[in-house]
Amino acid sequence: MLHLILGRAGSGKTEYLYRLAETQVRAGGTVTLLVPEQGSFDCERAMLHRLGPQDVRRAEVLSFTRLGDQVGRAYGGFAGRRLDDTGRALFMSLALEQVRDRLVLYRKSVENGDFIGLLLGMSAACKMGAVAPDKLAAAAAGLPGALRSKTEELALILDAYDALVAESYLDPLDDLSRLAQQLHRHPFFDGRTVLLDAFKGFTAQEFEVLDAVIAQSADCWISLCMDGLADTQPGALFANVRKTARRLIDCARRHGVPVAAPVVLEPGARFRTAALAAVEAHLFRSDGAPGCADDGSVRLVSAANKYEESAWIAAE
Repeated sequence: MLHLILGRAGSGKTEYLYRLAETQVRAGGTVTLLVPEQGSFDCERAMLHRLGPQDVRRAEVLSFTRLGDQVGRAYGGFAGRRLDDTGRALFMSLALEQVRDRLVLYRKSVENGDFIGLLLGMSAACKMGAVAPDKLAAAAAGLPGALRSKTEELALILDAYDALVAESYLDPLDDLSRLAQQLHRHPFFDGRTVLLDAFKGFTAQEFEVLDAVIAQSADCWISLCMDGLADTQPGALFANVRKTARRLIDCARRHGVPVAAPVVLEPGARFRTAALAAVEAHLFRSDGAPGCADDGSVRLVSAANKYEESAWIAAE
């Protein structure tokens, strides 16, 4: 079953999931917590503090990278020479030479050294967006004029690049796509309880992984920073997060996974003063904010540049 935990900043989403994990472990079960790379240490420390050195072994904390390592050790598919930035530049140069005679619009750019960097950036963006060269070529068919030609040539270059890399190397940028493929082949999360916390959103590659997580797990709990699922006008605060929530719900329904009613937490649990709560509630809204007494908890400081700003923060 898919469970969504919704709430604005400071509403207690992380605390809610930590309590859920603690309850599950105390009852003799196990949980997997999936968090961003930079938050894994804090999550592990929190679980150790709550559960102790014995029970904490049943609360596994993973990032997408560490999940890939575990799945690779269990099922393979991740062994090989790893590509680095220098290797990417060399392979892209070889790919350009390979398809040079088939280029029209980009033929002059082949001699430009900066062109390789631009192509590598485009390749990274396509991989993060789970857009393979064949999808790019298919999309080009519906584009007009020069844009169609540019897209077709870009797809041609990226396809040659990927083929050259695949002959002898593994590109770390493809790790999440490989992870998703392995998860769809093997029931790694079968029957598990999985908790996802502190993500601001997900890339297309991460959504491919979550597709398998939601389909396989017994219960999947995901926290999202938003104030509810109700539709608002495009561009409104939390509009992008609502799109994420709808995509997760669509994924669950596509696999026949039940979707529980969302848990919506009341805002302001973290803030001890009315002024801080007012800043959280209205800072990024365009509808104005009610007056609030100055209690000294909020200060507005203007710095000449980012170095002065950093020095002031460090001094404070």
